[in-house]
Amino acid sequence: MNSPVDVAVVGTLNVDVIIQVDRMPEVGETILGRSVSQRLGGKGANQALAAARHAPTALIGTVGDDEDGERLLTAQRGGGVDVSHVLRAHEASGRAFIEVDDDGDNRIIVLAGANRELTAEHALHALDATFPGVVLTQLESPPEVTEAVADWCSRHDRRFLLNPSPVADLPAHVLAAADPLVVNEHEARFYAPDVDDDPVAPARSLLRVARSAVMTLGAHGVVVAEGSAMRRIDVEQVRAVDTTGAGDVFAGILGAHLASGRELVAAAELAAAAATEFVARPRQG
Repeated sequence: MNSPVDVAVVGTLNVDVIIQVDRMPEVGETILGRSVSQRLGGKGANQALAAARHAPTALIGTVGDDEDGERLLTAQRGGGVDVSHVLRAHEASGRAFIEVDDDGDNRIIVLAGANRELTAEHALHALDATFPGVVLTQLESPPEVTEAVADWCSRHDRRFLLNPSPVADLPAHVLAAADPLVVNEHEARFYAPDVDDDPVAPARSLLRVARSAVMTLGAHGVVVAEGSAMRRIDVEQVRAVDTTGAGDVFAGILGAHLASGRELVAAAELAAAAATEFVARPRQG
């Protein structure tokens, strides 16, 4: 039986290992960390939990048939996410190793683990079953999954949100389906490299490759590019405690509000406010 939802997130589930440091080490340098903790994450999992706060949401992915996999699924269920399309694989669940400094900035290394087992066939089957109005995905899953998801959205006239992280070369038709392409400054300049130093110029240039674009600028706000219009959204200035996962919160809430019928700028304003509150809030390991 089909189980329609408003939002489907196709992506990864990881156990995050967070190391708190005074500052980031230089190349070849050894420094001492202050603390280490674990948190349940992964871009897909984070985005699904954020979206589920505002819209019926399903997560499509793969976890290990291990204790970490069960913890990840339990957390998703607790947040109201439909996990009936998350498969269990024999490989260990994914992990991410995250350094966070005193400014709240981070560096992340991801070991995909069971996330590598997600197939295009399973993703398409799950999308047929859930038939969401909005589909959100990233680039931590195998590339054939991303391409299949984009093509499914185009065939079924569903809204495709693409958060291309970590950045990678993509077929032109995948980028062209994105509505919007959700990027930070670094990602924006990867897909729009021939722009000047104007901080909002990459967002305008992304319209050459995508249907619309949303570029996050951290404390400097958000830029929305759609049609011939450009809109800069300011955010409240707060002290960032930890920026890890803020982009995922933004993308998930953006997708949920688009699924509820809000226009792109209005959805981006709500997502930016939520992400700003998120980075200022201390989190438990």
